[in-house]
Amino acid sequence: MIASRPERRSLAAAAALAAAFGLAACGTAAGPPGGSPLEPLASRAPTVPDDADFAAHDVAAAALGGDRDGVKAGIARLAQIDRERVQEGDRPTGLVPFVLNLRNATIDDDSLDREATAELLDRNDVDPALRASLEDFLADDPLEIADERIQDARQISFARVFNMLSEPAGHAISNIPMAAVGVARALVGVAVEEHLADELSVPERQALVQWKRFVAAHPESPEAPEVEAKIESAQAAWQRTERDRTLRAARRALQQDQPGLALAAAEQALSYVPEDGEATRLRREAAARLAEARAERRRSLGAASGDEAAPAEARGLAVALLLPHGDVAGEARRLLTLWPEGPLQDEARYALALAQEESGQEDESWATLRQLADADPASSNMARHASALVDSPEQNPWEAFSVARNLDRGARLGWIFLGPLASGPRDLDLPRPLEWLIEAPSYLDALSSFPNRLVRYPWITPWPFGRAPATYARRYLEHDPRGPHAEEARSWLEGFEATRGNWAAALELAEQAPSPDPAHLAGLREKTASQLLEIGKGERRADVRGSLVRRVAREFPDTAAGREAGEFARRDAEHETPQRIRISREFLRENPRVAGPDGLGLRPELLDGDLRNGELHPDGVVLAGGRVLELDFVAEHGGESAKPVRRFEVVSNERLARLVSMLEETTTRNALVDPDDQVLPDADRDRFFERARLGLAEEPTPRAAAQSTYAFRGMRERYGLVRSRESILPVELVLQGSLPDLGLGAFPRIRMPKPTPDAFLYR
Repeated sequence: MIASRPERRSLAAAAALAAAFGLAACGTAAGPPGGSPLEPLASRAPTVPDDADFAAHDVAAAALGGDRDGVKAGIARLAQIDRERVQEGDRPTGLVPFVLNLRNATIDDDSLDREATAELLDRNDVDPALRASLEDFLADDPLEIADERIQDARQISFARVFNMLSEPAGHAISNIPMAAVGVARALVGVAVEEHLADELSVPERQALVQWKRFVAAHPESPEAPEVEAKIESAQAAWQRTERDRTLRAARRALQQDQPGLALAAAEQALSYVPEDGEATRLRREAAARLAEARAERRRSLGAASGDEAAPAEARGLAVALLLPHGDVAGEARRLLTLWPEGPLQDEARYALALAQEESGQEDESWATLRQLADADPASSNMARHASALVDSPEQNPWEAFSVARNLDRGARLGWIFLGPLASGPRDLDLPRPLEWLIEAPSYLDALSSFPNRLVRYPWITPWPFGRAPATYARRYLEHDPRGPHAEEARSWLEGFEATRGNWAAALELAEQAPSPDPAHLAGLREKTASQLLEIGKGERRADVRGSLVRRVAREFPDTAAGREAGEFARRDAEHETPQRIRISREFLRENPRVAGPDGLGLRPELLDGDLRNGELHPDGVVLAGGRVLELDFVAEHGGESAKPVRRFEVVSNERLARLVSMLEETTTRNALVDPDDQVLPDADRDRFFERARLGLAEEPTPRAAAQSTYAFRGMRERYGLVRSRESILPVELVLQGSLPDLGLGAFPRIRMPKPTPDAFLYR
């Protein structure tokens, strides 16, 4: 339809007027409004009860007194009042669903209560919050929950097999031979997954708990015998699952030569399934190996009972060992020269090694001990003692560091070339040769992805390599900070800390060097200060944040980050308040009752989007502790992204109590209606709210740890303009391409059911 000329003039005028208003709204901000941004607190007149209030009172009294006829009459009366209001053009009271829910709560039979609740949900006048509460009540049916978990278990079992086979089959579009190989590998993977899967899955364990819950609550129910049979079958499967887990632990312990741990695991497996053959065999083997180890220990701790005196040639060495400043090295060398084939030559070498260690000849000492450790323990008295020192990371940290560094280099090269398969095939609880055979095709994939890992290597975070050698390097520096290898250990450790971005540790090590480079130290100090400043700024607790930032300013005053830390500490102290509970502007717009006269009582023009009459900043309002509110406004001649102008208002106890009560009521209702609009737990926030409701907010808690930084944010702030939604279809189509072989595949994938929030309790 074509508009006439007068209509076109009207439309043009309306468009121009709208554009003018839009330009005005987006114009220069006028800054904070003059006067108080809060409206005077509206007085509340006493509420005079009407007929609906009296009827609701009578229903509540009858329900509490067990008067079913009174409840029925009161419900009929309220329904009649609603009909009369509708006929007169007024809104109904909305109390009928609530009193029906009250009546249902007095029903003793759980099944009848659920039927009545389902009927109540069929009504069109149920409040959304009440509807969400009733739906939660109906969802808490043990048998229904158990059935859902069993369906989840079946879907997971089928979907796992289907998805593993559908992906390689989908590549048959472009490469049939590779698709056939992929299907074969998928079949092997399915077999391995089934072998490793627990007999009773997590959803089935959840169902078992719900069945037990139902039988405990309704032992006389007609469904109880059938449910008990399911419990017995599932309980047996659970015991076998635990048996399999402990048997795997026992086999792994035996492979690692830990017979004591294997024995404990095998006995635990027998407690789940008595007289189990595999568990009995493992227990017998572990007990035999443990007995053998204990016998060897008893034999090694035994001492010979010979009474023969030491030879005269050894007297000088014995005296030197007993004297505070005896010449142990000289006497040991004299004994070795005079009696090279004597029975005490090993003791002399051991004493010589100790003397070399005390005189600073560390490498010579360990060389002597290593020569002793390589001897046959059956013919050498000191071989076992020397071996214990050489092999001990505590006593010989440099040797442990060298070995760990070589192993770490191998681990890095192995990861670059083979990725996750560098340490061998996965533990599939199968014979080792079979595990190698199963993983063989995966090594080809690992080799083909070598360039990708080579590119990623310098940017891996967090840094996974070098932790073991770093531990031994620190131990060596603690043991001998001036040893012959101290500088090498310190240099390597500094490079390791710098590689993983731990600049404070790198600076500490650099400062310990005998002659550090001043330029190098200055660079490390700048990086350390910047890192510590960022950590301090991110701390939520005000006292800890202030302590960290002041430390940066105090210890690094010659750096740019140190000067910035001093300025930040000053600004933070100026704006520090006992509480920092923020209510954003978007939250106030989405929940006008919180900003309205029943809550904060904010002037309406501060939320209308017009910057000319003063506008609240997106940061909104902050409950700053006590009765103080911090209101943030858009700065004059500034935008919403600029720093806000803060204004503090001291409000009355009544206004603060109204705001807190309306805030809690609104958020609780929102959480019931919208599952995505949840309020996270915060004990300090709840404590402050409780004190505000009681009129005790003027006495702030002196503890700095009692400050809450919780923020009430709007849904648009959290999710954007359009909240993401999940498809309701159980299957999704996946398109997949491969650059190395220019392959293309398309295959369906079954969606896995989401784990319930309590699923981690059943793993």
